[in-house]
Amino acid sequence: MKVASLTLLRAALLPLLLLTSAQAGGAAEPAWIGRAVDVTATPLCRALRCTLQTVRENTPDTLGGHDGQQRTYRTASGWRLEVDVRPGGRVSGARLLRPGAPRGTRLTDAQTREAAAFLSALTGRDFRPQAVRDCLTAGLAAQARDFDAYGPADPLSRWSTPAGWPFRARCGVAGAGALGVWAGWRQG
Repeated sequence: MKVASLTLLRAALLPLLLLTSAQAGGAAEPAWIGRAVDVTATPLCRALRCTLQTVRENTPDTLGGHDGQQRTYRTASGWRLEVDVRPGGRVSGARLLRPGAPRGTRLTDAQTREAAAFLSALTGRDFRPQAVRDCLTAGLAAQARDFDAYGPADPLSRWSTPAGWPFRARCGVAGAGALGVWAGWRQG
């Protein structure tokens, strides 16, 4: 096959690869949050072709927790994936970001599907591309009213663990921060 044919085939198959197991009719994958996860071995990162870029040890000045690490990955399609890892390797949160996107940028349909698939894999909850799109549209509207707004006031989703630990999924628009989505503990 020629390179162009392989690229076209990969583009056509990527949306199918990004379906969560539950969306594809199988059993749901366990959430990354709260578990020790080899991120590059997850179905999502295999589909997005994640590669580990950096591992940063947290310090007493690190927002959210002084113990643990932040692991940064890059995907083949240009996302930056930041994963917060607690002692013992447990994931406490993660962000999927488009660094360098100019103010007012919207995600493409493919990027919106990738963002929804990321949130679903991270949280074990079902996130639809339309919900991500709606969140980012609300974020752009908030930014039109307040230049420094990073996203909408309301999160995409909020939930608590059986032990009462609060979690949130949020989105942000380019300008005051990087364009993208994230979820985890202590997300305000």
